[in-house]
Order: sequence, then structure tokens, then C-alpha cells
Amino acid sequence: FPNGTLVIENVERMSDEATYTCVAKNSQGYTAKGTLEVQVMVPPHIMPFEIEESIYYGESVQMTCHASKGDRPMSITWTFEGRDLSTNMGIKTMKMAEQTSFLTIASVTGAHSGNYTCIAKNRAGEDRYTTSLHVKVPPRWILEPTDKAFAQGSDAKV
Repeated sequence: FPNGTLVIENVERMSDEATYTCVAKNSQGYTAKGTLEVQVMVPPHIMPFEIEESIYYGESVQMTCHASKGDRPMSITWTFEGRDLSTNMGIKTMKMAEQTSFLTIASVTGAHSGNYTCIAKNRAGEDRYTTSLHVKVPPRWILEPTDKAFAQGSDAKV
């Protein structure tokens, strides 16, 4: 552009990350020079992950969230049903290196059923991946049956 602006569209690390020098010259022949460094930041990209379909009450579950792309520093966090994880639910998270995080539940219950989201963030952006956990729980009595006695010939309702 005539005003000295350099526009780089669809920036790529391999081709555009470099040192750039701008030289300005006026009608009297004077020049001024400025140098700048352009760094191209890559946002995180989470590899998709799934949970087994048949998870039964009392079993353990582990989810692995891995960001295969993205510049450091990077943070990885988890949410359950859109909210920060509650520590009293028996859910533990552990970060392995900067691009991988594990979520572990030692003994699942029906309360653990729902959507788990892994969020990877860095200065260039963020990525999210959500998967669902469906815990199969045994049936339970809402009102436990009790023995009843009825007079012969009467109507019985249980």
C-alpha cells in the first residue's frame, strides 16, 4: 500500500515468519529504516477421543486429551456439563507434559454420566473437544416392596 502498510493474508509459519525491514524515502532523499520480527502462533488442536460405550457402575474410566498442535505455553482444563470439575465427585486430572491431560474416575456412579469437555488454550486461541459418558447402573427400588396380608375374599392391591 502507498502508506507503507504490508498486509500478509493467510499467514503461514514456514513462509511468513521472518524479520521484515521497512525503508521509507522522502523527496529530499532522506531515508529511515525500521525492522520488526513476525512470529506466527499456532492455536491448539485436540485429537478426538472416545469412551467405551459399556461402562458399568463401579468400573474405572480414563480419558486422555492430547493437543497434537499448538504453541507453548499451553493450558489444558476439563469441564463436566459445562462447569468446572468438582473435586468431591471422585474425579482426578493429571497433566502429562504440556500437551496431554488425563481425567480419571476410579469408581463411576450414575452421577458421572454426562458430557466431559477438554479445553486446550494458548496465546493464539483455543480448541475444545466433548465426549459423553453413559454409566450403566443396576436398578434400585424407589419404594421397596413389603409383605402384605389380605383377608380372604377382599380386593388386594400391591
